[in-house]
Amino acid sequence: MNREVGRVQPRALPAGAGRADAQNPEVSLVSRFRDEVWDFSNENRNPAAGSADKQIRWSFGMQGGGLFTDAPFRSLLTASKQFIYALRWHPLDEPPFAPASLRTPFRSLKRFIAHLVSYLHPILRFKDVLPHHCEDYIEEILSSDAKNHWKYSHVHVLQKLFQYRHMMEDGLVIDPLEGRLAANIASRNAGSSFESKTQIIPEEILRPLVRASLQHVDQLADYLLDASEKVEEIRNRKPSAHVQHYGTQCLRQHAPSGYQLAGTRLENGLRSLRQLSRELSYLQTACFVLIAFATGMRLSELLSLRAGCCKTETRPGQPDLVWLHSRVFKMQGVPDGRKAKWLGGPLCAKAVQVLERLGRSVRGRARVSYLWMPIPAVYRRYTPRAPLLGPSILQRLTRFMALLELKDSGGRPFHIHPHMFRRSFARYVVRHDTTNLLALKEHFKHISLSMTGYYVGNDLELWMLMEEETEKVSLESFDKALRADQMAGPGGARLKKKIDQAIAEGRLEKEFRGEAGDHLRKRMIRDLVESGQRIYPCAASNYCWFRSESALCTEGNRPILKHCHPGACLNSIITLEHKPHWEKVHHDCEELMKQKPQAEPYQKALRDIHAVSSKILRDLR
Repeated sequence: MNREVGRVQPRALPAGAGRADAQNPEVSLVSRFRDEVWDFSNENRNPAAGSADKQIRWSFGMQGGGLFTDAPFRSLLTASKQFIYALRWHPLDEPPFAPASLRTPFRSLKRFIAHLVSYLHPILRFKDVLPHHCEDYIEEILSSDAKNHWKYSHVHVLQKLFQYRHMMEDGLVIDPLEGRLAANIASRNAGSSFESKTQIIPEEILRPLVRASLQHVDQLADYLLDASEKVEEIRNRKPSAHVQHYGTQCLRQHAPSGYQLAGTRLENGLRSLRQLSRELSYLQTACFVLIAFATGMRLSELLSLRAGCCKTETRPGQPDLVWLHSRVFKMQGVPDGRKAKWLGGPLCAKAVQVLERLGRSVRGRARVSYLWMPIPAVYRRYTPRAPLLGPSILQRLTRFMALLELKDSGGRPFHIHPHMFRRSFARYVVRHDTTNLLALKEHFKHISLSMTGYYVGNDLELWMLMEEETEKVSLESFDKALRADQMAGPGGARLKKKIDQAIAEGRLEKEFRGEAGDHLRKRMIRDLVESGQRIYPCAASNYCWFRSESALCTEGNRPILKHCHPGACLNSIITLEHKPHWEKVHHDCEELMKQKPQAEPYQKALRDIHAVSSKILRDLR
């Protein structure tokens, strides 16, 4: 039985909990109220969180020296503990806080406490807090450059402190927000949205990152894994004192010539066990990049993958579906999460195979099945029994980015964290025309917007991200079509003619297509969207300014993108952005025609494609 569910919950903390003779109830399976560290490791087994993320440490440093557990802060300490304890065990008009969620109000509370003791005459009890203390704090929070969700959480803790004042020995006496809602205060300068906006990995970073990860899995993996297994054999046969000598000798004899590594970083082979360990770490990180980007899984879900997690579902007359089985932790309310599966693809299957082989020896010695295990130790037979945690993944991603020399616009190493892959996944599924650029065409060959349901499943957050990206795509596509001065396709020719005529007659300003006309286009786009019109990207070939009455493919009020006829449909708009696609189509068609195929239907199809692509390229000149 799960002890979290089966045990008797602690009783309410009495008002005199700060006295020496007070009860000392359980806070978690291993911690009690008076402890300086509240440890929730047994209640929170999320592998994405490090050990520090599963603890609340009350002995944090204070401004001017000393610790929060020192005698002068005893009243604040006791009241703060009672507040956090109540959120977990005795919530008011809300579900109890999960152990993983308690650190959010705790961090915000720490900042408010630091503010109170920073005054010339420090405030050492919550009941001594006055309105101007709260006004100063709120102004400090709102004037920072932090994101709006950060501002909200730090203002919201004041609202919570007042709400739970009767659960605390020395609670607030005044309402710090004066009857206002934290959401309204925090969004003062940002409209109604104070939601976290994780950055999307820009294409100039994502493209080389994915290409390098593909190279590791496709080209370098076999060589590195063969080398690792040979060293493992030596480790099993030789005394530990001789492993370095014989292992290094083995690596230098492990010729790279049979692995097609010319032009890669390993074309001259491996020279040391330390280099092997480093390269295996890069290989593991490359697998993480590919799976994270190709599935949109959260970090906790990725780190919960185990050997054998990849399953292929075969259906007659349909493409195979590759599923990754793992566990969901967010909002599940149980320490080990709940079982779930995600649509992967052949690329994910290959990355999982690499990881299974990479960690086979470590998993065997530890008798565990975790997929993400530490790299086999170079010099000793240390056998870790736990999977990698979130901080380790973040560290490895940082090192991988440094290896690839990927930098931001300021020339600094690009900062990347795992959740950015989730947002980027949503964008590239919606804008799936760019997967060809990312060398993921094979992986995404079965994806269309109608496949979104496979990916999203019951993941409401991911569905919302995709909806948000769909809206962005439509708005951006409208703007690209309206400002283009070279267009092809039936719809493009018609749109260009209308805009040219409107400019000539003075109904549109001459700078409509330029930067000066940005505000005019935005106003027009808003009117178009409000009237129900939409533009859809159709792979890399064209845009579809959808009108059901002129569509050659339709599914109610939207097109069937995989059935698009860009050269014939009146909704098709082709811009210079799509020119590389049509140049490739034209070139490939000519190469096939040179082979002089015998079948007349095939010849006719090639002639038709050649004629369509030729006309499109002429119109785009």
